[in-house]
Amino acid sequence: MDNYDAPVFTALVEISRLANSLQSVMDMGMDDITSRQWLPLMILGRCDTPPNLNELAQKCGITRQSAKQLVDKLEEKGLVCLERNGSDRRNISIVITEKGRSWGADNLDRNVRFVGELFDGISKEDIRIFADVQQRLLSRLAEIKERS
Repeated sequence: MDNYDAPVFTALVEISRLANSLQSVMDMGMDDITSRQWLPLMILGRCDTPPNLNELAQKCGITRQSAKQLVDKLEEKGLVCLERNGSDRRNISIVITEKGRSWGADNLDRNVRFVGELFDGISKEDIRIFADVQQRLLSRLAEIKERS
């Protein structure tokens, strides 16, 4: 058990706690969607071209099945729609709707305040380093997943 006292295990525990705490606090602040639904909606709003389900799952860092469940909920709420691409019936893009874009615009101030409050007192350099380390960890996870 001594190995579990190593800084890498402490970091992994803290990353997990951070993810859980972030989800919990974000869920308290949103009435109409969950924090899990927020992520694909934000990613869709930033895409130049609408992704298919596999691409969205990859961008969210979740399984295709989890992405499908989230997309189904967002579609029920009218925030996204599914569009067929070409003659292949299986090639379906997830498109953010006008209602979905309006949701983003309507909640922009609240989201900006939350992000400002979350990162208040943390230097821009620390935030940059944190983001860089996250990207490296995500890359390592992708490599590990690919090997599995």
